[in-house]
Amino acid sequence: MKPSGLYIHIPFCTQKCRYCDFYSITQKEDFRPYHPNPQFVERLLQDVRFFKERYAIEAWKTVYIGGGTPSLLYPDDICALATGICEGQKQSVQEFTIEANPEDIHPEWLAACSEGGINRLSIGVQTFDNDVLAVNGRRGSREKTIAALETIKRRWQGELSCDLIAGLTGQTAQSLADDVRRLIDYRIEHLSLYGLCSEEPLPDTREDFISELLRDNTALLAENGYIRYEVSNFSYQDKHRSLHNQIYWNMEPYAGIGPAACGTLIYEDSGGGFIAAERFEGSKDIDKWMTAVDRPSVYSYEHIGRNTFLEEVLLMGFRLSEGINRAAFARRFGADITAFIGETLSRWEKYGQCRIESHRVYLTEEGMLFLNRFLVDALSELDTKGSCKKQHNR
Repeated sequence: MKPSGLYIHIPFCTQKCRYCDFYSITQKEDFRPYHPNPQFVERLLQDVRFFKERYAIEAWKTVYIGGGTPSLLYPDDICALATGICEGQKQSVQEFTIEANPEDIHPEWLAACSEGGINRLSIGVQTFDNDVLAVNGRRGSREKTIAALETIKRRWQGELSCDLIAGLTGQTAQSLADDVRRLIDYRIEHLSLYGLCSEEPLPDTREDFISELLRDNTALLAENGYIRYEVSNFSYQDKHRSLHNQIYWNMEPYAGIGPAACGTLIYEDSGGGFIAAERFEGSKDIDKWMTAVDRPSVYSYEHIGRNTFLEEVLLMGFRLSEGINRAAFARRFGADITAFIGETLSRWEKYGQCRIESHRVYLTEEGMLFLNRFLVDALSELDTKGSCKKQHNR
């Protein structure tokens, strides 16, 4: 299999933020934050070696260590994990990212990341507002975040990405704009601005407020050289796009290692046509994941058929400002994208919210504001053309 992405999930947190729906564990007797945990690291590396061998993966193109809170790992463990992942690589990892909380940043931790080959940090700022942090159950403070950014500025040679969230409880339009401006002043290479997600539907007034926040701050970022290349992601002067995340959005293969980690490996013919995909997910039973001798047994496996894969290509591809490449889509599915959702594309183009060009189809800035509504329309049309999907099946 061609070079693939690799996602590593570190599930541990000191506390659960109220807005977070990622799998995490706040208490584990045999995991001590900021202390050596070599058994956990070895389990991760054991699974990395297993999947690389089982699927004959040539190399890891990109690596992303997320969580949870990876910055709770002891510096020596971070270095050992990163070094172990890169061991035996015939080519360098193009982009190696680790997530961190601002309050965990210190020179020794940064040095361990550099020594292990990590070249990109993703810092979960979320907000600089202490009152908003407190009401949302987020540890840290404005002062600690600023101190972390200053330390990174002095000590870090790689790239820096920071996350902000629009719509946090207690947040105002002014406080979010202040957060964005502060990060602009640091001239970070990459910024992610996410709208608040909730398991329960948000009131329409709250949804409208979040949309307004995203629209206004997208404009603010653009005015300062940050180009939106995905619905929630911005690259300074368009020179620092996340290579790893583009693997997700372009539906390319990646492995997911660790408790609750997901991966999707994709099989294509020599012409790039879709054959099949296999998705796997790590067990959420941390004790089973840590102790099982039979490593394949701690992951569940699912076959992804052509129709499901096609739907996911639409769901992910239209998140990108560049949209979906028509030639690549046709190679994968045997027909142009207009054969599947042409009516939806034409209707949205009529209202200026979509563009159909010779080499790509994409949503305009206005269309991006209604991404979910567009996807509902597209998938509905796709569902009514079931016979068309079968007709073009390879």
